[in-house]
Amino acid sequence: MELDKEKIEIGMIERFVDLKGSRVLEVGCGDGRLTVLLAGKSGELVAIDPDDACIVEARRNIKSVDFRVGSGEAMEFEDGSFDLVMFTMSLHHHTDCALALREAHRTLGKDGRLVLLEPAVDGEIQRLYHLFVDETQAIEKALGAIDASDFDLEQHETFYKNWVFRDKEELYSYHFENYSSADCDAGIIDSMSELLGEKINDKPVIVKDRIKIFVMREKDKKKD
Repeated sequence: MELDKEKIEIGMIERFVDLKGSRVLEVGCGDGRLTVLLAGKSGELVAIDPDDACIVEARRNIKSVDFRVGSGEAMEFEDGSFDLVMFTMSLHHHTDCALALREAHRTLGKDGRLVLLEPAVDGEIQRLYHLFVDETQAIEKALGAIDASDFDLEQHETFYKNWVFRDKEELYSYHFENYSSADCDAGIIDSMSELLGEKINDKPVIVKDRIKIFVMREKDKKKD
């Protein structure tokens, strides 16, 4: 499987914020899929994730980043530590999204920016994922927290990136290996095929990921 071979995601981030020379915090870095692209473009990069195994894997593969085990709800950093705080497809994974955004607010310096990438509930890849774990309520909760936060919205756009599977067999095996403890379930396979329609038989199978990007600035610091 190839994810975002065209590097649409990092391209969208660079459209809206200047990474060069910036002190950047990535919240929810996972195993470093996007971190490795940020590392070559930012001045100083710290990346956190609550999953110990992911952090171990990221440290093994990326040497120029300060990786730490941590959550957006309880950041260990001093006030005003960063020019840019990013939640990369991770805000909706927090139990208290509002608290995570307050922590981002605290750790941002004057004129700092908050960048959030969140999946759209109606995107193709997200609808496939929802057959295993339905995140609709969590995503809607995260979007509500963004609207109610102490930030002004500067930019908001929706974009698409591609997940490319060699064939339908790879599509099925990827999802069951990553999202289910059970063997391939015929009912879920039928639902996946129905959701994708005729293109389930394409080679490769290209599934669209619909992403929302928000670029925000702190309300009180905007007035300084």
